[in-house]
Order: sequence, then structure tokens, then C-alpha cells
Amino acid sequence: MKQRIQIIVIIVILIALGAGAAAYKHIKLGFPFFPEQKETVWTIEATITFTALGGPAEVSVNMPKTDSLSITGRQSVTRGYTFERMKGHGVWTTDRADGEQKIFFRTTAYRHAKDVRLKPAAMETTPPLSFTGPQQAAATNIVSEAKKTEDQPVDLADTILNALNDPLNDDAALLLSHAEEHGGKYILASGLINMAGVKARKVKGLKLSESRKKQTLKSYIEFLDGDRLKLIDPRTVKVEKRNEFLLWRYGNDAILDITGGTGGKITFSTLERTVSAQRAAVTHGKFNKHMLIDFSIYSLPVSQQNTFKLLLLIPIGALIVVILRNLVGIQTSGTFMPILIAMVFLEVNLLAGLALFLLIVGVGLFLRSYLSSLNLLLVPRISAVLVFVIIIYVAISVISIKMGFEAGLRVTFFPMIIISWTIERMSVLWEEEGPRDVLVQGGGSLFSASLIFLAMQSKFVGHLAYSFPELLLVVLAVIIMIGSYSGYRLTELRRFEPLAGGK
Repeated sequence: MKQRIQIIVIIVILIALGAGAAAYKHIKLGFPFFPEQKETVWTIEATITFTALGGPAEVSVNMPKTDSLSITGRQSVTRGYTFERMKGHGVWTTDRADGEQKIFFRTTAYRHAKDVRLKPAAMETTPPLSFTGPQQAAATNIVSEAKKTEDQPVDLADTILNALNDPLNDDAALLLSHAEEHGGKYILASGLINMAGVKARKVKGLKLSESRKKQTLKSYIEFLDGDRLKLIDPRTVKVEKRNEFLLWRYGNDAILDITGGTGGKITFSTLERTVSAQRAAVTHGKFNKHMLIDFSIYSLPVSQQNTFKLLLLIPIGALIVVILRNLVGIQTSGTFMPILIAMVFLEVNLLAGLALFLLIVGVGLFLRSYLSSLNLLLVPRISAVLVFVIIIYVAISVISIKMGFEAGLRVTFFPMIIISWTIERMSVLWEEEGPRDVLVQGGGSLFSASLIFLAMQSKFVGHLAYSFPELLLVVLAVIIMIGSYSGYRLTELRRFEPLAGGK
């Protein structure tokens, strides 16, 4: 395999892995691409009350169905009971309970999940209703009238529910008078929608946008529109947002089952708050033990995460250096010196950092020029420059505090070993090539450092690097791509200027 083909294959693999992992985290786990994005998070607290009979007690509650919401936490807050989850139920048990009992259960959810898509055969519907005589005729009339004017699932459901809610509709009045025979009004409604060829079922749950205390479950109709599940309120005949609805049970299944007690009742309270979408996604990923979250920097202590927030920005600086040196043709004093300077600028700020750098290097070059006359060996000369640099640091700090210029105290953020080598290299360059090359490389270093600083300071870039570290593979692919480029740099094109002018 030729070298060029190898490079292309490596680049394609890196981009596919990096972009694919980032897309998965965004689409499936809810990680946002923009740092300011917010998510609405709901805390739902279920309160179960009953009277215990003085012996062992067991309470079983249907757990909420969460296909349209992302769960970020569950918590049982009850003393004296053992809690465990069993096949979609929450079960509390105790060896002895007497008198009034209260059990609290909290669920935290947010609406990252997308519309649920199902194959028609995958949806369990309301069992076919059995009508006789006049009821059969009334049901057929309502369904036939709806199908005459409508053919879309949403419109059919809307028309049938409006007919049932119409007090002047004789067919609806007849069916509603016998609704209890079929399991209630909403089972009847979902059965009629099924007769119209639209898969439907009765569901119960909480509308989370109606945040308040002591709510009870409300009945809705869920139906299949193509391959998407939709929800309609049979009272208002309004299609609701499924990602603002916490589905708790299907049909007429009991939500609460108590053994060893009487008078069981369950009420709900909901609280809405807004949090960072990235925080919600990380919490959701940890709760569900997603591998991309469990084996990532999010599993590290917070102090280490803060360290990696800065380290993950260094490849961005390296990419900028590669672009400026290999494509633009800007010369710098040291390959990665601009990255180190930019990291100092993050701590100091750009203008103060530029001023301190110029002051340190300027004074250092002046003192280094004196050492040239002494003809010292390399190591002693570098060591002497290092001592000079430390003295300069101390002097700048003392003078700054006396003058009330606190930014000068941050001079110690500059890496003194690197600064010493920079002064030495610039001094040698001055002696061998002249001051022009020193200014070109020094100016190139500061220009590059300024661009890197602006990139590192960007909230958007920092967010992408921290939330999607997989994108570093894409950065690596771009660096390899540029590394294989052997054409002219932008600054080298000036040599062709006479040809462009027709000379």
C-alpha cells in the first residue's frame, strides 16, 4: 500500500471515529453542541398513603414509562421499608407497619428523548370492543362519518373524539351511556379509533408542564401516526407533546397494589427547573451507565476534570501552530512556544501578558548581550540567563505591587526555563542573522500565541473540547492531512508577484 493511500485511510478512519462518537453523544445521549443550551428538568415526587393493619406490608407501584423522557435519577425516601425494582414495578416491603403510612418516591427526568418510533405491529392496542344491536350501529356511524372526511390518523382521532364530546350527537350519547360496560369513556374512545384503522390505546400519566402539588394521573389517548407515537387529550381534543408527559400506565391496569393495608392512595407533585443541557446529559449518562460516560473524563474527580479542561485545549493550539507554520508560513521562536505563551495569557489576560512577555524578553536580551562578551560555555551561560530571569520576575512583582499593578504579580505564570531558552535562542539568532530575524520570529510567536489564546478562550471551543473529546481525533486527522502537504506556503507566493503583474 502506497504511503499516500495509508495517509488517506488513516484520515478517513480518524474522522469517522471522532465525528461518529460525537454525533452519537449528541443524538443519543443529549450532549449539546452549544454551551449556552439549557434543558428543562422535572422532579416528580409520588406520595403513597395507606393504613397498615399491624403486620407485614407490601406496596407495589407501576414505575413510569420513560420512552419519551430521559431519566436522570430515581430515589426512594422512606424509613422502615426496603425498596427494590422488579419488572417495571417499585416494591416496598416491611416486616411490621401499623397505622397511617407514607412512602415517597422521586423521579428526575428531562425531555431530551426524541419522538418514539414504532413498527405498527409493535404497539399494544386497546382490545377490540364488542358491540351489540344499536351500539354497533352507533359505533359504525361515528367511525364511518369520520372516515368520509378524514384519512390521516391525527384527523381521524380528532373527529372521533369531537363526536364523543358533542352533547347533540345521538350516537355518541348512546355509546357513552354504556361506556362502563367497555371499561370507561376513554377505553371506548380508543376502541373507536382502532375501528377507524388507527392503532390507539388509553394511557394515564402526568402533564409535566402543569407543575403543581397533589396532582393525580390523567387519562389520554395514545395513537400511532405512521411510525410515530402521538398523544391526544380526549377532553380538549388537543395533541400534546409527549416529551412533556410522563406516562405511568396503559389501559385500566392498577397503578397501586397494597398487601397488609387499606385505603391506598397516590398523589404526585412536580417541580420544574432549568439546568445546563450538558449537565443533564452527563447525569443521565451516569444514571444509565453508558459506556461513553463511565469510561471518560466525567468519571474523574472534579479537580482532575478541571485540569483536563485545559489540557484538552492544547491540541487546538497545536492545530493552529501547524496551520500558521505549514500553510501560512509564519516563523516562530520554537515550535510550541506560542502554545505555552497562550496558556500564560489565559491566566494573565492578553494585553498584560503581551506587555510582561516583551518586558521580560527585552530585559533578558539586554543582560544576555553582556554575557556574550564573557565567552562563557553554553550550560553556564544558560544557567546565568535563568538566574537573570528569576531576578527579573522578582523585580517586576515587587515594582508592580508598589505601583498597584496587580497583573504584574502573575509574571510567575511564564515558564522560566522556556523563557530562558527563548532569550538564549533569540540572542544567538541576533548575533548570527541580525535583529530583523529576531523581530520576525518574536512577532510570529506573539501573533500565533494571540490567535491560540483567542481560540482557547472561546466558550464554544472549550465546550466542544470538554464535552466531545472524541473530536480530537478529527483534529489529529487534520494535522496529519496538513503534514502531508508539500506545496507552497502563503508567504512564499509573494515570489510570483512579478509574474502576476505581467513583468
